Amino acid sequence: MINGTEYAFEDVKISLLGRSLVGFVGFSYGASKSYTNIHGRGNRPIKRGRGRKDAEPARLTILQSEFEAIQASMPAGTDVCDLAPFNIVVAYAPLGGQITTDIVPYCQVQRYSKGMTTDDGNMTIDLELITDIPLLNQ
Repeated sequence: MINGTEYAFEDVKISLLGRSLVGFVGFSYGASKSYTNIHGRGNRPIKRGRGRKDAEPARLTILQSEFEAIQASMPAGTDVCDLAPFNIVVAYAPLGGQITTDIVPYCQVQRYSKGMTTDDGNMTIDLELITDIPLLNQ
């Protein structure tokens, strides 16, 4: 091994709504910032303008059993789209390395989708979330 161990999926822990998820199979979150080239004389930009920074939609793919556990904790007649805003805590700890913790704040589920095909051995649920800008390395 040249420079140690890199972060792996097995090193990730995700917590939300007071529980640690075991049945998650994918996740993503991020942010973007707008920049604009400013043109003056000639055909090339002479300066650059800075715009707003915003969170990208977060995505979380969970097993059907995790989805049902979250759903079971909710009042009858509601679904995950009715949840109040919540934080997601994502902790990475590579083998023998230091823990890095990110917080994805003020999450709300905008959309969920269920589906399976004949080749699937399990059902996964894709959640799309609107969030605030992630807080990295907390």
